[in-house]
Amino acid sequence: MNGQPPGNGVRRLSFRMESAADVERFVAEFYGGAVVLPTSDGRDFEVGNETVAAPGFSLSDLWVTAEIDAMVDPVENEFVVDLVQGGRMRLDTEAYGTVVLQPGDVGVLPPEGRFRDLAEDIDLDVVGLDPAALARWAGQVHGVVTDRVRLTGITPLSGEHARRWAATVVHVRDRVLGNPMLLDGSVALDEAFGLLASRFLETFPNTVLDEVTRRGPARTPALPARLVRRVTEHLRAHAHRPVDPTELARLTGAPARTVLAGLRRAGTDPATVLWRARLHGVRDDLRATGDATAVERIAGRWGFVRPGGFRVAYTRAFGETPEETAGR
Repeated sequence: MNGQPPGNGVRRLSFRMESAADVERFVAEFYGGAVVLPTSDGRDFEVGNETVAAPGFSLSDLWVTAEIDAMVDPVENEFVVDLVQGGRMRLDTEAYGTVVLQPGDVGVLPPEGRFRDLAEDIDLDVVGLDPAALARWAGQVHGVVTDRVRLTGITPLSGEHARRWAATVVHVRDRVLGNPMLLDGSVALDEAFGLLASRFLETFPNTVLDEVTRRGPARTPALPARLVRRVTEHLRAHAHRPVDPTELARLTGAPARTVLAGLRRAGTDPATVLWRARLHGVRDDLRATGDATAVERIAGRWGFVRPGGFRVAYTRAFGETPEETAGR
């Protein structure tokens, strides 16, 4: 099992802006048309941005060192979620009313209707999600077919939902995008998108959540033995790649979420199947390369984002360290 995942397509962007014209160009390119008005006290300002972008999503640290007042077109090209770390932001929206965000608060920039954005000494953790990828995820995982997920509100359903969103952002930022082990792999990046997509659909009022709620909880039966074998063989054979919900649906005729729940009810944990298959994949690659200095890079390619946890699991599974395997 020596499949080589494709390049992960991660890009890093960094810039500073010190004029209203620069900010308007930035907003127009990444969000929507905007007019930035003079601040009330006439202070100079700086806008800074550090972004890591991966297929389907991005994470940014965005800050403004003074006050800006902007009229912005609806943000339609991506769902932009702001987690406020410092400062204050007020959104006067045509579609969702007035929303005030302070440290610890979370909100989505309006995807419908123009809005006024007043930000004062703001520091934001920003997540961008591709609408088309999110819609595919909703269909493949939740069985809700839609061209576009529509928000019916732009703030979390509860404070607990906001805290879970913040924890997910920290995990993806620090454990995945901030992890040099992942430079060669796409497995963990795909799973990171899945975490963000699922958390987004759970956190904010939206049409997919409405449909899932309308259907009500359904007891998922255990998969028949023949489908258990088919799905587990598929997971093992393709462990070097991100899990493809479309393939699971094709194999079984059910949404991926139902398939995975059915596996668990049949006594097979899909996460354990993948974990073991990927450990074996690392061992095969280490034997093939014979390079003890490449352990972290190879482990990252197979989706292991925590070096300590990987080393413990590997040694327990095979009775030797990864370096010992590479040296044989």
